[in-house]
Amino acid sequence: MKKILIINLRRLGDVFSTAHLINSLTANGENQVSLLTYKESSKASNILKNVSNVYEIDRKELITLKTNKLFSDGFAFEQLFNQISAVKTQEWDQIINYSNDVVGAYLSSYLKESCKQVIGVHYNAQRNVIMQNEWELLFNDVLPVVKYAPIHFVDCYHKMAGATLVKDGEKLNTNAKYNEMAFNNINAVRKQHSTNECKAIGIQLKTADASKDIPEETLHELIDLIRSHEELIPFLLIAPNEDERRLAESFNNAHENELVVVEADLQAMASVLMNMDMLITPCTAIKHIADLTETPVLEVSLGHAPFLKQGTYSKDSLILTDVISNREFTKENATSGTAITALDIMSCMLYALTRSKSIKPRLSTNVTLYQSSFDQMGIRYTPVAGTVNTKIEIHRLMSRQLISTWFEQNPDMHIYQDVCNLDLNAATEWTNSEKTVVTSVMKDILGTLRSLLQSAENKKSSKDFVMNLGKLISHIDSESLVQIPVSMFKSKIEAINVKSFEENSKEVEMLLYELKSDMQKILQCLQELEVQINSSKMDDMITRNLESTKL
Repeated sequence: MKKILIINLRRLGDVFSTAHLINSLTANGENQVSLLTYKESSKASNILKNVSNVYEIDRKELITLKTNKLFSDGFAFEQLFNQISAVKTQEWDQIINYSNDVVGAYLSSYLKESCKQVIGVHYNAQRNVIMQNEWELLFNDVLPVVKYAPIHFVDCYHKMAGATLVKDGEKLNTNAKYNEMAFNNINAVRKQHSTNECKAIGIQLKTADASKDIPEETLHELIDLIRSHEELIPFLLIAPNEDERRLAESFNNAHENELVVVEADLQAMASVLMNMDMLITPCTAIKHIADLTETPVLEVSLGHAPFLKQGTYSKDSLILTDVISNREFTKENATSGTAITALDIMSCMLYALTRSKSIKPRLSTNVTLYQSSFDQMGIRYTPVAGTVNTKIEIHRLMSRQLISTWFEQNPDMHIYQDVCNLDLNAATEWTNSEKTVVTSVMKDILGTLRSLLQSAENKKSSKDFVMNLGKLISHIDSESLVQIPVSMFKSKIEAINVKSFEENSKEVEMLLYELKSDMQKILQCLQELEVQINSSKMDDMITRNLESTKL
């Protein structure tokens, strides 16, 4: 049995999302998984199923010791070592740095002596960053650069750990008493309505970040729309704290105190969600609980919520967002305001509740609805209604295709068809543009190689090599497929340990030839897409001819 430690020093939602990897790692019964989290996040980790042990770091205590001028910084370090001593004294087969931040990297580095393998960012004795595989490079150096992420964090962690995604299985420890209470109470509310077939709609009012909140006026309008349908019952879901109680009271007052308010802690919330027909929520930890209980989710993605990387992770769930060309996914650049209306949310909710899905919802201008599904790499978000930026969607799909072809040697033919279904002319134009960029990068690779070889013969030529290398790396700013391999090339260049000039030159030369090979993989994807485009155009032409002969 392998002993695995997962370090996750992030917020509650991130800790809950770890459950997908834990479920996959423990599905065969051969692995024992433990968690290292901050004390304030342990209330999430303690209800995750299949976790053998939870180890805590009391961050508040450490900060108090570090910032108090009466104490030496050594007291904080001593207390940290005491808190993780139970982890340090054990032997681990694998440590996974799920945080992938600086603190997680240092802890992974400190613990690696008692571990056979560390997955995720950590350091060697010279404080150089160590990464084990291409997936780690992708996660750490590509996904932060690429504006529209082609792969979800959960799937990337599975690939980094070499784990096969297992969707089935219980992922939360629920309380039998809470389950019974939630079932009885929600059914009692249903019986008060005209039909027992009423759908229970949970509405999460608040997030930890005001920029991600659904506007209050929009929520009031949405509640009125839901209440106008006899077969729908809105439930306000709140956490057991005074701020949310006051907010729920204010909402209830505006609706004649007729709303059902459900106050629950994290474990009780899991029981509540199991009895809901749908959850409507902005980006909160509650959406992750809903995913784990397999409750359908309509996520309203606002502010800097990175739904392409960390959106709701369950089949057929929906994400409503402003068209992504208008979105900024970093807190510093995120804009306030949204085009999403209460009617948009209501239309998407009704669409989600219908079985046929034949009639798409009509949405406001510059609003898009995405539906989630699973393919061979994991979760994939597909626009199903509203305003669609075709160029961005083609690029996002083909980035995913490149990764699948490059890392997995397994192209997904459905992606080519989805691109063709978006717009054949736009796909042709995008393909031609990409080929032009690839040609430019190939020229810069050859120029860099030439100047590198010349500098080996004459060190005065090193200036030309540096200029050519800089020009090549500048393609990292290109919003095209080349951004992915060039970003990884840059990271590998930066990770080269300082050796002799000849040794470094040889290593750079190998990386340049590797990058050239990666460009060939891009061309391979583009050529296959062209084949599919031409085939689709031919099919369209035959269909039109047949229809004209019938007339």
